[in-house]
Amino acid sequence: MQHSEKKLTDLIKDIEKDRIASIKNTLSSLSPYEIARLLESIEPRNREILWEMMDQEDEGEVLKELIEDVRQNLIDQMDTQELIAATQDMELDDLADIINDLPNQITDQVIKALDKQDQIRLESVMSYEDDSAGGLTNPKIVTIRRGISINGLIRYLRTFEKLPINTNLIYVINRHNQYLGSVKLVDLFTENIEMPIEEIMDESVKAIDANAKANDVAIEFQNLDLISAPVVDSNNQLLGEITVDDVVDVIQDQANSEIFNMAGLDDEDDIFAPVLLSSKRRAVWLGANMITAFIVATAVSLFQETLDQIVILAVLMPIVASMGGVAGNQTLILVIRGIAMGKIQSSNAMNLLSREFLVALVNGVFWSIIVSCLAVLLFKTSWDIGLIVGASMLLNMLASSIAGVSIPFLLRRIGIDPALASGVLMVTLTDVLGFITFLGLATALLL
Repeated sequence: MQHSEKKLTDLIKDIEKDRIASIKNTLSSLSPYEIARLLESIEPRNREILWEMMDQEDEGEVLKELIEDVRQNLIDQMDTQELIAATQDMELDDLADIINDLPNQITDQVIKALDKQDQIRLESVMSYEDDSAGGLTNPKIVTIRRGISINGLIRYLRTFEKLPINTNLIYVINRHNQYLGSVKLVDLFTENIEMPIEEIMDESVKAIDANAKANDVAIEFQNLDLISAPVVDSNNQLLGEITVDDVVDVIQDQANSEIFNMAGLDDEDDIFAPVLLSSKRRAVWLGANMITAFIVATAVSLFQETLDQIVILAVLMPIVASMGGVAGNQTLILVIRGIAMGKIQSSNAMNLLSREFLVALVNGVFWSIIVSCLAVLLFKTSWDIGLIVGASMLLNMLASSIAGVSIPFLLRRIGIDPALASGVLMVTLTDVLGFITFLGLATALLL
């Protein structure tokens, strides 16, 4: 972390002082991923200067690593020939990820610059959603038919100028391009070269359905410690493979999205975007929160008479809502992450609900006693009010535990990302329930 911070600081100083040689030396020592992170970390005016000093051969690799906003801004500054050159040597699955960001007239030229076979492969990848196994698939793989020996396979591999990146499996297909099994590249050097490949073909390497969700693919790779896996369509036609580097990107994107979505932000947005653009993007979420705030205020206004007579209630109210909110968010984050990782399904949701309810009950009883005592001792109020605070807090924590499990499942059922909307619903629910419970009990028992 400190190493990256120093590089960023030094690079900004070099840009400000026009140290061109130093900037180029720094860029040449960095990977495309590191350059992309640096570009995202500097203001647009410095970003343009840095991009102009980039080695053209590295531009394509850097573009695919950038968040969408920054990539689009840089693409808008590039001319047609520069874009074609930058995308020419990209892996087809990476090219598929950024091709929609290119201007329409340039997209056609980029595709025409590919050979016929790669055009067909690219079309295949682009026919699937970005967040599916098909969208992650790299169609450039090595395939063979059954019936040849290891020696024959080795001779075939020697006809390649170079093998596709990250090749560790050779895929065996029939004459209809249907997947049969895989041969580990390393086995070619440890077995008798006259042995037929059928004897070393591993049929246990299961293919992934092209329509599978990217998150499910990531879980499969994690569970089975995969390096690569074949991808097939609904007819078992081999489309290509997914490699672990793409899965790492999926896992990172998923983690980033969950964090940003809870604040109503998009992880593909440029942190140095123009002020008006950023304000516009955040305005919708702020408006949604304003509506929920008015809902809470309306609930409180129902007990205005109670608050006028017992002013200390207004002081103690936030404690009830806050404790319920914290308890609910703990459960909420646990459930959202569990759903994303495939650990929580409808089949075990009720067991989890029971467990979280008991956890809330234990914590609720413990902290309700403490809060009741503190309310009496610190605010010199009566034990009646102290008990009301404790009881309403306990009820709110129990309700929030139920909501923390239920909300993500309900949102997912109606097609809304739980990470995006759960937080707002939880805050609104715990505030409304906390205030109504607290003020309702106070009205019933004290007035």
